Amino acid sequence: MLYRRSYNLAVERFRNDDYKDASGKFINMRPAIKAQVKQEQKESGRAYNSLVSDNGTLAAATTFKAVCEHNKKLKGAKESFAEISFKSRKGSRHSFSIDRLPKGLNPCVQALGKIHLTEDVPAEAIGKSCVVTYDKGRWFIQVQQYIELNPEIQGKVRCVGVDPGVRTFATCYSEKEALIAGDNVAKTKLFPLMKQVDSLISQKQKILNTQKGVKFPDMPQWARDRIIHFNREIDRLKCKKDDIVLDLHNRLAFELVSNYDVVFLPTFETRGMVTRKDKKVRTIRRNTCRQMLDLNHYQFKKRLKWYAKKYGKHVVDCNEAYTSKTRSWSGTIDEKLGSSKVIKGEGFIVDCDINGARNVFLKCLTR
Repeated sequence: MLYRRSYNLAVERFRNDDYKDASGKFINMRPAIKAQVKQEQKESGRAYNSLVSDNGTLAAATTFKAVCEHNKKLKGAKESFAEISFKSRKGSRHSFSIDRLPKGLNPCVQALGKIHLTEDVPAEAIGKSCVVTYDKGRWFIQVQQYIELNPEIQGKVRCVGVDPGVRTFATCYSEKEALIAGDNVAKTKLFPLMKQVDSLISQKQKILNTQKGVKFPDMPQWARDRIIHFNREIDRLKCKKDDIVLDLHNRLAFELVSNYDVVFLPTFETRGMVTRKDKKVRTIRRNTCRQMLDLNHYQFKKRLKWYAKKYGKHVVDCNEAYTSKTRSWSGTIDEKLGSSKVIKGEGFIVDCDINGARNVFLKCLTR
């Protein structure tokens, strides 16, 4: 609350061009914002921490400068300009930063109260900055730890091609083996969880419809209790879905960097696949779009690149054009493949995902 309020007050000044003095220099907004939020916190009976307020203001300034740098590069363009925006209290994820983690390992005693840590904090993290995150009812503390990176592999390397997808999260092919990860995980595990979330959101909305125009504190006790219950269940199911996806990402990324030196990973542009442009009909179904977004392919790519950096391996971004519909044993194209699970031709029947991963592998090796 305090961090978000300080951030939004600074953003308001940036949006209203009230951040420079008469000479054109940046104004130090921290004293004025701290005085305002301190008074607001006192009136509402909430805890106040000047460091949290300062970090919120500085974060807004950093974001504003990044937006300005981005827009300068687009000088003369007619679109794609960025704009600094406010932090919403309705978001499921909120965070604030602390300059120094105390020896007691509680970054903000007044705001967080008594906490219980489920993991050990490295001693080197004490006295350094940390980030406290609230995500769907759960609290996380992100601390600093130095990790020694492994040297890059020299000489002979082991390569693998990865074919990302929806029906199967990722199919990997190398000269010795084929690996299938997350087969039907979106359909059998993630999609049912999200259907339950949809049902809970619908039930919650029915209660809100009976209390139109009434603020939450003024609602009857039964309505408040039911809404709180639905919110907790929604957060619990979403966290369960996130944990399944995160576990899949970590397991596959570690498996790849443990057994291979170079990973060929095609770019998987999910946004371009799920959005409708110029009122055109989307070629994939709504359920498929939702399953695709639930798998978080871009987050997996970032996680895999971090694992590769940590263990001295390489991730090569490549193009997967025509890798699915091309027969890997002959090079001919099957124009009528569609959503078939297998690809046939010349007496061969091969799993479509394995065929695509093999094509990615061959395409990158022969470039």
